[in-house]
Amino acid sequence: MQVCVRGYASIANLGPGFDILALALSNPYDDVLVRLSPTGPDRVRFIGEYGRYLPSNFSETTIYPVVEEFRRIVGKSFSVDVVVKKGIKPASGLGSSGADAAAVAYALDKLLSANLTEMELVRIAAMGERVAAGSPHMDNVAASLLGGLVIINPLIGDVVKIEIPEDYWFVIVVTGSKASTGEMRKVVPRAVDMDLFKNNVSYASMLVYSLMTRNLNALRRAVMGDAIIEPVRSKFYAHYGAVKEALLKAGAVGVALSGAGPSLFGIFAEEPRENIIKALLHDYGIKDYTLLISRPQNMGVHEIPCTDF
Repeated sequence: MQVCVRGYASIANLGPGFDILALALSNPYDDVLVRLSPTGPDRVRFIGEYGRYLPSNFSETTIYPVVEEFRRIVGKSFSVDVVVKKGIKPASGLGSSGADAAAVAYALDKLLSANLTEMELVRIAAMGERVAAGSPHMDNVAASLLGGLVIINPLIGDVVKIEIPEDYWFVIVVTGSKASTGEMRKVVPRAVDMDLFKNNVSYASMLVYSLMTRNLNALRRAVMGDAIIEPVRSKFYAHYGAVKEALLKAGAVGVALSGAGPSLFGIFAEEPRENIIKALLHDYGIKDYTLLISRPQNMGVHEIPCTDF
C-alpha cells in the first residue's frame, strides 16, 4: 500500500507571534511518497533540488518519531519506505522539517485507517520537530498540516485555523545561513519586560485581524511590531537590514524574519515586480540568494498522484 501527499512550506513565528502564529505558503512544497509493508527495515530517500542536504539514516530524520508514534497508537508493527522530493530548502526558516513530519503523519493516518483528529495529527507531527529543534513544537507542522493561518497555544496543544485572503503576495529572500533551530531558540530571552510583552500581544492580535480584513495600515505596524524575539535574532544575520530595506523599497507592506531565519519575507498587497526586487537586492549588496514568490495556502496536506515518483 502506498500514498503520495504534498506538504507546504510555512512561516512560523509570524511577526510578533513567536511560537503562536504560523502561515502556510503555496510555494515551495515537498512531495512525499509513503509505502507501507508488514515487515522489513524502515527506509527513507530524499530526492529533488534539496535532497542532498538531508540524512539518509532513517532515525536521524523528523519522520522517525512520527512513525514510532503511529506504531504505538495502532499497536502493531509495520515498516515504511519513504521518498521525499525536497522542494523546501532545509534550514531556511520555511518549515522544511515540519512539512515532512506533517506529510508523513497525514499519509500514515490514511494508510493505517487510524482516523485521527486534526489535533492528534498535529501533536504527532510535532514530535518529529524534536529532531530539528530539540523539543516538539507545533507552529510549522500545524500550518503545513492544516493550511491557512494557525494560532497555537503550545502550553496545552490547542490550535485554531483561520482561512485568510489568498490575494496577498509573499516574497521570501533565502540567503545566508543559521545555526540549528535548537541553537536559535537558546538566544530567545527567558524573561521579558511587561511593557514589551503587552506590545507583542497587541501586535500579534492586530496581525491576525489585519490579515483577515486586509487592513494594510494595521498590517504594516503589526508584522514589524516584534519587540522581543526579532531584535535578538536579527543580530545573527548580517544581511537582515539590507534585505529588509530592499523589500520595503520594492513595495512590501511589511518585512520580518521567516521562522528563526535566515530568510526574510515581505508581504505585498499587489503582485510584486521580480526584476525591481532583484535590482534593489543587488543595489544593497545581496548577491547570493534565492527569491521565492508565493501566496497564502489555505489547503493543508493533501493527496497527489504518485506518477512523479
